[in-house]
Amino acid sequence: MPKVLVLGARFGGLTAAYTLKRLVGKAADIKVINNSRFTYFRPALPHVSVNYMDVEQLKIDLAQALPEKGIQFQEGTVLKIDAKNNKVVYRKPDGSETEEEYDYVIVAIGAHLATELVKGWDQYGYSVCEPEYAVKTRERLMNWQGGNIAIGSGFFYQGHNPAPNVPKNFVPNADAACEGPVFEMSLMLSGYFKKKGVWNKTKITVFSPGEYLSDLSPASRKTVAEIYKSMGIELVHNFKIKEIREHEIVSEDGKTIPSDLTILIPPYTGNPALKNSTPDLVDDGGFIPTDLNMVSIKYDNVYAVGDANSLTVPKLGYLAVQTGRIAAQHLARRLGFNVKIDKYYPTIVCVADNPYENFAIAVKDDTWYGGSVSEAIPSTANHLKKELFTKYFLWTKGDMALEKFLASW
Repeated sequence: MPKVLVLGARFGGLTAAYTLKRLVGKAADIKVINNSRFTYFRPALPHVSVNYMDVEQLKIDLAQALPEKGIQFQEGTVLKIDAKNNKVVYRKPDGSETEEEYDYVIVAIGAHLATELVKGWDQYGYSVCEPEYAVKTRERLMNWQGGNIAIGSGFFYQGHNPAPNVPKNFVPNADAACEGPVFEMSLMLSGYFKKKGVWNKTKITVFSPGEYLSDLSPASRKTVAEIYKSMGIELVHNFKIKEIREHEIVSEDGKTIPSDLTILIPPYTGNPALKNSTPDLVDDGGFIPTDLNMVSIKYDNVYAVGDANSLTVPKLGYLAVQTGRIAAQHLARRLGFNVKIDKYYPTIVCVADNPYENFAIAVKDDTWYGGSVSEAIPSTANHLKKELFTKYFLWTKGDMALEKFLASW
């Protein structure tokens, strides 16, 4: 029986594991390795930061959820992939290192949040990208009495060589890995601070290492700029953050923005485990180049999905789910099952929620890839849809079987 290792258990990894199990049943031995026993519905971590939800509400116990579906689970931190010898090296919770062989591996361990590249991060940096970051930000915001807040992204250290075997327009160059959470936080803080009565005592600046929300159409970017202007939010483009200080942030070219609280999507780099892996598995940024079936261009028994794949730009949950599903379908076909393989088509699909003011902006946009769809629709219904989607993810324990039908509902 072929052995399939799935490395990582966020959107891409869980989608791949659940989908593959559903398609092949007992015809493959499927095992998920994740660095924690728990995974979280990450799009709701900003809600934790503004005290709208608790992080415990977003948690899934993988040690229970996966075996219930006939999938093995192992807690462990992946250290490297030996693609030439079909082995994964990982560290168990007790600190011991072990090797595990595979017939196929689906890599979904994501990218690296390179906080070490931002001076002053440990002392002054806040974020919403991890559960512990969101909790720390919530504690800071609960005591907020007014001042300057800067929200933005670090630089995306995107790989380029070798390129994935896909149409060039599918992989645009990006300065930021994903700015959706920045946009969402800027909306959320407005509602949160109005409720607290400190909105008129707060000045928010949104910054970007390139042109803000460059993955959207010019019309949508103009609309966002107008929204910010009406809200009194300042927008700063081309600010590549280098340092966070107590009352300001500093760019690499010496510009400053006043900031008593800095909320940052840290710089994105390739995962250290991938950089430690067989060298020709990854590109010069530490991401795995693949074809449109998510198969490595160098090793045909290695798949990459989600943020670990150089194809996914921006690093977006919708693309992670799409790539995870395609990888599972393609592998099931190789294992002898008559499975239709979805075609990968990149589209920006996300919802920026503002729960305290009971609305959300649903975005669907493929103009960055040469398409013509550009939608940014604010409504109460979109806020309710995000809440329902959160409940759906938790109810299914991360099994996004209906996601392709719900993503644009």
